[in-house]
Amino acid sequence: DTYRPDIVLFVNGLPLGIIECKSNAIKSPIDEAISQNLRNQKEDGIRDLYVYSNLVMGLAVNEAKYATTGTPKEFWNVWIEKFTKKYTEQEFLQELNNIKQATLPNDERTEIFKTRYAATFKRFNELEKDVVMLTEQDKMIYSICRPERFLELMYQYILYDDGIKKIARYQQYFGIKKTIKRIEKVGTDGKRRGGVIWHTQGSGKSLTMAMLAQMIALNKNIKNPKIVLVTDRIDLNDQITDTFKKCKIDVVEASTGKHLIDLLNSSSDAVITTIINKFKAAVAKAPEGFTSSEIFVLIDEGHRSQYGTFNVKMQKTFPNACFIAFTGTPLMKS
Repeated sequence: DTYRPDIVLFVNGLPLGIIECKSNAIKSPIDEAISQNLRNQKEDGIRDLYVYSNLVMGLAVNEAKYATTGTPKEFWNVWIEKFTKKYTEQEFLQELNNIKQATLPNDERTEIFKTRYAATFKRFNELEKDVVMLTEQDKMIYSICRPERFLELMYQYILYDDGIKKIARYQQYFGIKKTIKRIEKVGTDGKRRGGVIWHTQGSGKSLTMAMLAQMIALNKNIKNPKIVLVTDRIDLNDQITDTFKKCKIDVVEASTGKHLIDLLNSSSDAVITTIINKFKAAVAKAPEGFTSSEIFVLIDEGHRSQYGTFNVKMQKTFPNACFIAFTGTPLMKS
């Protein structure tokens, strides 16, 4: 009659995170944790609880995976924290170690713990005499459950793709973070530096582009962004337009070069999608181009056609724009 999740994370009283914990002594513990989470989400489970959840996790000491509500088993992911010169792996581990080795505080929660779970409390006190080893589940909990990261993932890195709730993989999270940090700075020449995001097939490139577009629109350092998404084939253009529509992001497809110019001149903040050959007509219609540094050109499949005359036309149309290309097959040799 009762299903009881191992750990529920409450934010302002809302159960936004649900964690199943398994012993690493059993066979396939993470699979068991995921299966239990998925079972609980079914109609004959405790579905009402999962109405609120954004982060669901499976922990098994030296293994850990995460997902969001409704994620099928094959799409649960590991999290690998990425480090920089400003925030090193040693600093991360030291912060985590300080938390894990700390003694339990003497407050009202500890008092409840003492009375309701006396044996467990005694065990914790015994553990405090020794140095407790850090585990993979510790690293994941600290990486994605500390308040600022948890809320960031929930607010900016979860979207609905045709009604299916999806959360960013760690590669997407760190890739988007690095891109935003780079493009929000304006150089002395008045331009923002772009770059290339090199991804692999099946890595969720379209959703990365959708999340990045949302992040550009939300960024306080970018006042009036105009986002243009460029592809080199009709089928790709239709596909990416459809993805953005499914993710409930305002998007409009430029049907001709003149239509592209009209959309660029409009006050709409919808994402514009277009095929690269439309820029030939765009240059003829608006030879002076669009000089704003608040234009962000996201280039899908940024290879082959993007090196030719079409690219020159695009650069002429947006002389000060920030260009961000996505490719799975970079062709540059040097």
